[in-house]
Amino acid sequence: MIGADKAKLERPMLETLTRLLGFVKPYRRRVIGVILLMLVTSATVLLSPSLVRMAINEGLEKGDSGALTRYSLLYLITITIEAVGLRTQMWHMIWIGQHAIQEVRQALFFKYLDMDLAYYDHNRVGDMMARITEDSNSLQNFITWAVINFISNSLILVGIIILMLAYDWSLALLTLIIVPLMAGLTLWWRKQATRQYRAVREAVGVVSATLQESLAGMRIIQAFVREYRQTSQFEGVATGELRASLRADLLASVFLPGIDVISQLGIAMVIAVGGWRVLNGTLDPGTLVAFLLYLNLFFDPIRDLAMRLDQFQEAAAAGERILNVLDTQPQIVSRPGATDLPRLAGAVELRDVSFTYTIPDQPDTGGDGSADEDEPPANILHDVSLTVKPGQMVALVGHTGAGKSTLVRLLGRFYEAQSGQILFDGHDIAAATLESLRNQMAWVPQDTGLFATTVRENLRYGRLDATDEEIEAAARETGAHDFIAQFPKGYDTEVEEGGSRLSAGQRQLISFTRALLADPVIIVLDEATSSVDTITELQMQAALGKILQGRTSFVIAHRLSTIVRADQVIVMDHGRIIERGTHAELLAQGGHYFNLYTTQLRGGAET
Repeated sequence: MIGADKAKLERPMLETLTRLLGFVKPYRRRVIGVILLMLVTSATVLLSPSLVRMAINEGLEKGDSGALTRYSLLYLITITIEAVGLRTQMWHMIWIGQHAIQEVRQALFFKYLDMDLAYYDHNRVGDMMARITEDSNSLQNFITWAVINFISNSLILVGIIILMLAYDWSLALLTLIIVPLMAGLTLWWRKQATRQYRAVREAVGVVSATLQESLAGMRIIQAFVREYRQTSQFEGVATGELRASLRADLLASVFLPGIDVISQLGIAMVIAVGGWRVLNGTLDPGTLVAFLLYLNLFFDPIRDLAMRLDQFQEAAAAGERILNVLDTQPQIVSRPGATDLPRLAGAVELRDVSFTYTIPDQPDTGGDGSADEDEPPANILHDVSLTVKPGQMVALVGHTGAGKSTLVRLLGRFYEAQSGQILFDGHDIAAATLESLRNQMAWVPQDTGLFATTVRENLRYGRLDATDEEIEAAARETGAHDFIAQFPKGYDTEVEEGGSRLSAGQRQLISFTRALLADPVIIVLDEATSSVDTITELQMQAALGKILQGRTSFVIAHRLSTIVRADQVIVMDHGRIIERGTHAELLAQGGHYFNLYTTQLRGGAET
């Protein structure tokens, strides 16, 4: 379900973090090495205060300079091993974290590629980008530092408690009185922080989505002089993110100082009680100093664990959003037992096809979450039947919202019809693999979808194994070669994002050439010439003739003058076919198509 992302949003933190650690499995040998190294460094941390205790009791107290020198050297060796071990451990964890996050980002990207168009209808691009960038960054800190440090600190805490009990159990129990206070403060903070960090991650996603939409629509913003409106909108969502972050930081500002106050209380109790016992001769000075050192080591891991809990909460909130995407299953997939289509001749048949755009129970967090669950589905197509012979050109006309674009999208199974059948050469496309179906089709939309790379690579996107000679030959056929050759770098010219350096006609000719290179059996032109002027459109007719020759084609065009050569003209209205025939036949009928055509001839509004 599309709405599964939101429905699964809240997960137990342990489940989320455990699943995220699955991305570390490919590097388990290196992780085992880090854990072994961690055991060594933890042992050196625990050994250092004991060496200080021995230096004081055996060296200073007894006036033995040899013992003092010996334990001092041992202490120096110990902290050197600790420093080298921590440095090595740090590097390997950074390496593991970087590679694991790369796996997370790739998994998200591959999932986005698998999702069908319905998913993108209900999720904002900026929010999806935030999951790959912002949320993944939060996980990196968790994987790199939090897990290993959590284990290391836990081992050190257990070791310190054992050593303190061994040296002086009564003083150790006095120290442990403060542990329930710390535990209570930590439980309170965790309960509050879970909700706040989830709100922060959602707010970051909204900011990213708003920013992406504003940047993508900059031409419209400036054309309508709406900079102030967009600024106000962005300030609103940025303020929401600021408030969510401040609330989370406020919790941390209460929690961390609270831990410090409690730890200092414990140190004060040990100094008071331990100092009194040293004066009374019931405790040696070395043990008191070792106790104070152990207490610092004891509270340092607790402070660090508290800070790691902060990272755990943030990572859990980010992980929820990532796992919600990874757990969302596409609606359109190759069914079990699906077979590859053979090379088609191009016959197409629609049998009583009906389609409804389903509305998700709850939209993803990229939206406002206000979808009305009782809102009826949007009916688009009703019992549409159509037979097309191989090589025929079918023109789809009708007012905006009549269902033309929806119909051609069903042909490529970008959406699934609720009822009826679509057959290619007698094969039900629902029983065919998606790859074998779409490999025999090409699409030329109004939005050409050029990438920020060279002209050559944009053309090669139609067929990845096309040679440079085949690319140039195809460009000559469509007439694109003439203007490409005039560029300073020819086919190696960068077109920039969306082909912004090219005119509308040039972008479409590149799109036509890309489609020609794909050598499709069935080609769809979805208002491919609507964004160019009449003169440019006339120049593109020759290119269209090359592309459509010998291929079954479906052409959606608002300019009816461009489809007069169609073998079939299908007139649609509110999801139904109301007229069909050739251009001449429909004009002779004097019906809806006749009215559309004569209105355009008189210079009326295009439909």
